[in-house]
Amino acid sequence: MRCSRCGANVVEGDRFCENCGAPVAVQAGSVCTVCGQQSEPGMRFCQQCGAELSAGPQPAQPVPTAQPVPPAQPYQAVQQYAGQYGAAQPGAVFPPQAVQPPAQPSRPGESAGKGKKKTALIVGIIIAVLVVALAAGFGVWWFMLRDSGTQSAQTQSTSQQSGKTKSGDSKAAKDDKPCTAAPDAELSSVDHSDTNLVAQLQLTSNCASTKDGDTAEFKESDVKVSIKDDEGNVIASAVFDFSKQPVKFNGETANVALEFTTRQYWRPYDQIETGSAEVILQTGQSGTGEAGSADGDALAGSDIDSEDAERYAQLALSWQLKHDESAASRFYTTYTTQLSSKKNDMKADGKTWHYVDIYEQFLQQRIKHKNAILIWSGDYPTYTKADASTAYYVILSGDTVDSVKAGDAWCKSNGYGAADCAVVDLQ
Repeated sequence: MRCSRCGANVVEGDRFCENCGAPVAVQAGSVCTVCGQQSEPGMRFCQQCGAELSAGPQPAQPVPTAQPVPPAQPYQAVQQYAGQYGAAQPGAVFPPQAVQPPAQPSRPGESAGKGKKKTALIVGIIIAVLVVALAAGFGVWWFMLRDSGTQSAQTQSTSQQSGKTKSGDSKAAKDDKPCTAAPDAELSSVDHSDTNLVAQLQLTSNCASTKDGDTAEFKESDVKVSIKDDEGNVIASAVFDFSKQPVKFNGETANVALEFTTRQYWRPYDQIETGSAEVILQTGQSGTGEAGSADGDALAGSDIDSEDAERYAQLALSWQLKHDESAASRFYTTYTTQLSSKKNDMKADGKTWHYVDIYEQFLQQRIKHKNAILIWSGDYPTYTKADASTAYYVILSGDTVDSVKAGDAWCKSNGYGAADCAVVDLQ
């Protein structure tokens, strides 16, 4: 048999020409293997059901499985598709790039099974991660709760151990730290040691008790202690080093004695009102010079800033003049003795006198002569009748003498020469 298109020999039973791929015409009538309808010779499809006709009664052939088409054999792929989906029309051309092999179907249930397994695996991983995260979070919460409880217990214990101020308020506990807070202070009494002022103070601790129940010691260095009168005037001030003599509290209070030199206090000791005086302690203050030695258990201090001391001395001189006016009035009609006459910036006795020096001399004379007073020369006729511009701080012994002769005797008996002691009345 020959191909009706290209004339090539066709093997009996072939449905397509191996040379050009054209379908081989059916030469005889056939019976449709699908519906049994008799077909006329030359027909390729059954007129009754449309099924493809074979050359004779033949068993139904299985549809061949599509195979990948090699690039060099495009027409073989055309034959395979024609055999599976129907013969191509005569003269049809199928370019190689248009031919695509059918996708291989997966086995029934294969994709679904894999999908389910994969989904289950992902769900399992997520659940495991959540379980681990919850466990870790619970652990952190537990430890935080436990630490919070421990800190709360420690805070409560510390609060119970804290001391109280004299007003009854609780103070922060500092069991493992030194007491650095300055205590409160009250002036109990004043006295003198030679010409120095000795102040007895009662201190109230502002620090917590120790673990043994004792109040912590106060042993700060460079502590300025100032005493003020009821008008706010500073009448004593010096810087003390309590590390040399720590304050040991009996419970919350302690008594200490502080000694001030004549350049560190500005009020006669017996004119200081203890009940109305105010005592202030300031830590971290610097003194000048070295602290002197004190008698007994008293603690000596170093000088404060010289400008502050000069100002306090000038204010003290003004206070003293006013205070001593009444005592000076009795010497209008009788005699007393004059011990000094100085003014600021005056050069005498080998130095320049300032307010601190003038008041220091007054304090020294006041210790030696308990009736000594201070007056301003410009206020009394004895001094102004000779020089109206007179302006001196004058120290009087305050002792009464009946005559000039008696006054001269008083000067000699107290060890003064003619240049240092004179008999005066203020009229």
